[in-house]
Amino acid sequence: MVCWAVCSAAAAAASGAEPPRAAPQRPAGGEDIAWVWDHQAPPLRARAWAVTVTQLQLQGEGLHARARLRRLPPPEGRAVTPVVHVEQAPRATPGPLTPAQLSGIARRVHDAAATSTSGWVQLDFEARPSQRDSYHALVRQIRQDLPPRLRLSVTLLAWQCRSTAWIAPLAADELVPMFFRLGAQREAWMAMARDGGARLQPRCRAAAGFAPDALAPGQPPSWQRQWPRRYWFNLRPGRATAWDPDLESSLWPSP
Repeated sequence: MVCWAVCSAAAAAASGAEPPRAAPQRPAGGEDIAWVWDHQAPPLRARAWAVTVTQLQLQGEGLHARARLRRLPPPEGRAVTPVVHVEQAPRATPGPLTPAQLSGIARRVHDAAATSTSGWVQLDFEARPSQRDSYHALVRQIRQDLPPRLRLSVTLLAWQCRSTAWIAPLAADELVPMFFRLGAQREAWMAMARDGGARLQPRCRAAAGFAPDALAPGQPPSWQRQWPRRYWFNLRPGRATAWDPDLESSLWPSP
């Protein structure tokens, strides 16, 4: 059985950039991946999971870390991508990442990567404009330290995918704009999602994050098939762990 807790492998900090690798060949029709928060159980119909294994909070110049709150069932042959989530401390004023934060986040991502069965590891970090340069440095460090067989995915706010300054320096293999919790501009951003991201930076068009409660009820619309890889976030209110059965069966029908 795979160890889904963060393991104790160490990774050395590194500097310098490495060109992003080309994305691997996608299966026909793309892929639907269940994004599983640390308190949630995964949908068992799903054939691929992206699982939050560690939560990190930026506190002052350091980090506070905790592992998953809920144990996972055995993957049983599924492709599992470990995810490291980074968030700001409440009421904090975001600033550039400190050297301790850079090395700490990078180390946690590399520890998580050791559990991957999909060939991917993901960094989920809503970096603020004041953190942009240090965020780019963090992604370069992680990518350089990962072995070539592992690929790095990063989630992004949708608006960041319209900015060359945000996207061009990113040394990740996959960029995932998130099309939910979009605020007052929701309709404009969803229109961009429906046209396959044609108005986004080109590197932001291979994958996207969606949430069932941010879409109309029923089967996901056909326009989402324009996105080769689709991450699904369960944002049901409260501490719910269950997925809507109709959505689950429409995303991952029985063979």
